[in-house]
Amino acid sequence: MIAQNARVANRRADPARQAFVVALAFFCQWAAWPATAALPPVEFSAASVEIGELRATGLEVRLENGRELEARADQWRHQAIDRVFAAVALDGRLVDGQPPWKATGLSGRVRTEGHEADLTLRRQEGGVEAELVIDMLPLASLADIAGSTDLAGWLTRGTVSARLRYAGKAERESELTGTLRIGDLAFDSPDGRFAAEGLDFVVEGEWAGSDAPGADLRGTLASGELLIDSFYRDFSDGTLDFALQPRWRQGNLSLENIRLTDRQFLQLRGRARIPSGGDLQNASITVDRLELAFPGAYLRYIEPAAATWTLDGLSVTGGMVWSGSWNAGVFRSGDLELRDLSVVDTTANRFAFTGLEATLRPGDHRFDSKLAWRGLLFGRINLGAGEVALDSEPGAVALRRPLELDVLGGRLRLQDFRIVFPGRSEDLEGEPDIRLRVGLEALDMKRLTAAMDWPSFEGKISGEIPGVRFQDGVLEVDGGIRVNVFDGRIDLQDLRIERPFGVLPSLAGTVEIQDLDLEQLTRTFSFGRIAGRLDGHVHELRMLDWRPVAFDAWLGTPERQQEKNDISRQAVNRLTTIGGGGATAALTSPILRLFNSFSYRRLGLGCRLRNDVCEVRGIGEDDVSVLLLEGAGIPKITIRAFNRRVDWPQMVANLLAISTDSPEPPGN
Repeated sequence: MIAQNARVANRRADPARQAFVVALAFFCQWAAWPATAALPPVEFSAASVEIGELRATGLEVRLENGRELEARADQWRHQAIDRVFAAVALDGRLVDGQPPWKATGLSGRVRTEGHEADLTLRRQEGGVEAELVIDMLPLASLADIAGSTDLAGWLTRGTVSARLRYAGKAERESELTGTLRIGDLAFDSPDGRFAAEGLDFVVEGEWAGSDAPGADLRGTLASGELLIDSFYRDFSDGTLDFALQPRWRQGNLSLENIRLTDRQFLQLRGRARIPSGGDLQNASITVDRLELAFPGAYLRYIEPAAATWTLDGLSVTGGMVWSGSWNAGVFRSGDLELRDLSVVDTTANRFAFTGLEATLRPGDHRFDSKLAWRGLLFGRINLGAGEVALDSEPGAVALRRPLELDVLGGRLRLQDFRIVFPGRSEDLEGEPDIRLRVGLEALDMKRLTAAMDWPSFEGKISGEIPGVRFQDGVLEVDGGIRVNVFDGRIDLQDLRIERPFGVLPSLAGTVEIQDLDLEQLTRTFSFGRIAGRLDGHVHELRMLDWRPVAFDAWLGTPERQQEKNDISRQAVNRLTTIGGGGATAALTSPILRLFNSFSYRRLGLGCRLRNDVCEVRGIGEDDVSVLLLEGAGIPKITIRAFNRRVDWPQMVANLLAISTDSPEPPGN
């Protein structure tokens, strides 16, 4: 009868089904055996067995009393297994119920690549249950099993422990529950952007299969260090709890109800969506609410990234609440609320913002955003307290009316200020576009130079900054900045600053100087009195870390100036020192000692800086020298520079020494 059933199966089914029919016929015969009769033991062994794509080698099976089955196999192979494992070995014990076998259990050891796990299978009426227990399995072995050489190359150490339970019922959805624990994880990417050391975390959850399968996951990052690009966190000072609900719908993955919690320092709620095929470029992330409490949130999550802008070491207190989204590569900012936020640069004393209060709602025309502060300090320039009303529009916040502040004995007028948040246009993908227009009125230069720790200036500064734009880490000035100083003007043009708050900031620009009063200028720097006017320029200016590394500069007498002017004995000596040359007449001669000043017709000094060398030029030159000053009248003096290539650091040191010397007595 068994053989007959097998022959029928051979004609009608593929090999896998044939084997199933043969086995079914065999157990039907076994079930017909009288219940009171002793069932004979059945033993089966084979060097190799193939049932369709399933292959087993070294198979041994023993059945006693029709209920207890012991089985082992050196190796099971199947296409589905081979995609994950090289092979699986199994030995265990099957305990079957009495006919009609409504309950069946199999427990044993699963072995693969020299590693083991406990596996229990139970067949209940109408369903199947399974449990897999893994204890301290090296993560590197899983990478080897999966055939991922890249992942194996990253891993330094780490273990995985897990307890997974599966329940499949015909009348309800399949369900998978379990706990996964990763211990002492250490990895390092080849480029050094991603790394972990001693990382421990636990994930537990439930998964349900349906037309739209999904899971509920929650876990804790408990200890260790983690580096993800510019983000760094040491979890030894506290844990980070997380939860999310993955859902799969029509090939799309959505992550619902994302939660991140770090005690009272960080609370985040959000969601994400990844299109089918793992297309991250078109993925979307929405932060419904991010609440940060400082200083804890700054120290744990912001300071490492801020260090790339040299903004580490700040004292930050207060709090903030923010929302935003990232969709298809475009970042869009939402509402922002600042709560008594203070940010003080206690390390370099560059700035201090205290008592910041703000409520910004871009796109909500029914709500007028506002920003207020108790104190605003840049260096030693105190701008005091203030408040501004902001006009909200989609993706942007702008100043509703000009803001005027008393500063340095004068007035600062913020005529226009506008922030366009990323996502407003396709050109803004990562950082906000900030634009402003500022007017300066009668700022006291003596106060300004003292606040900036510069050589003391005399006079007032008035001018206008027509437009400033900050985008993608670059600050650019639209048009030019005009500063009225020393009874003349200085125009700053084409200014561009890269990384203004980062490491090694870089500045490029052009300076035009017109009609400065030389007497005011030289008196300010204790150079010695020089009367007359001065024009000049600094072209191709390049500064790195606020130090000039290249320029082409010229300072000289304007062509429109025809009359003679005076220069003091001290100024002659200083100009001679800068040029490395000398005067044609010795100022120490008995006759010249009677003169405290001399007449000159014109002067000029140029410098082309490259590689820390200043190439000196003047108003004329010959084979051996460069003419810096052409004298007039009696006694007539002429100043020449005989060194055309001057060491720039030494030249700067000489200028600084001159500016700190005792000023020239009045009347000289």
